[in-house]
Amino acid sequence: MSHSTAWYVAHTKPRQESTAREQLLRQDFEVYLPLFKVFKKSRPVARRVATAATDAAVTLTAHEPMFPRYLFLRPTRPTQSLSVVRSTVGVSRLVMFGHQPAQLADAAVQAIRQAETLRETADINQISPFQAGMSVQIQDSPLAGIQALVQAVSKDRVTLLLNILGRPQTVQVEFGQIRPL
Repeated sequence: MSHSTAWYVAHTKPRQESTAREQLLRQDFEVYLPLFKVFKKSRPVARRVATAATDAAVTLTAHEPMFPRYLFLRPTRPTQSLSVVRSTVGVSRLVMFGHQPAQLADAAVQAIRQAETLRETADINQISPFQAGMSVQIQDSPLAGIQALVQAVSKDRVTLLLNILGRPQTVQVEFGQIRPL
């Protein structure tokens, strides 16, 4: 465990946060790369049903850096030097204020950890870009161009309320078949 309560901030090369994290861990630094659970649009996946090929959607959640190109680190020993950080694979530079490395209080890092935990335990309704009551337009289906209201969001589909032939109807569509208005 760390002897210091202050964290330092490393600026990484583009999309190299995980590489920098692994390399700094190998150098015996305590490293924290906050990740944020995000909703990704579904992607069509070819699937055979009977003899016809159809498209099925895959709903994705992913983890992306909460602060792209940044991670936090601290030495694990009093004699450990920060000078090796700037030459670490994946690291662009150590963030500096003047000639001093920028420091972040442990309490701030703990608050970030708490936010990360809350987001990780969030269900699909809390991280989906579609929320109940939102106006959307249907795309890529026989109903393309029709406006509707989001009624509910599930792991795989969105239930819409729309007006067909003067009557309210509900339909279920895949995430990739609608866009917000």
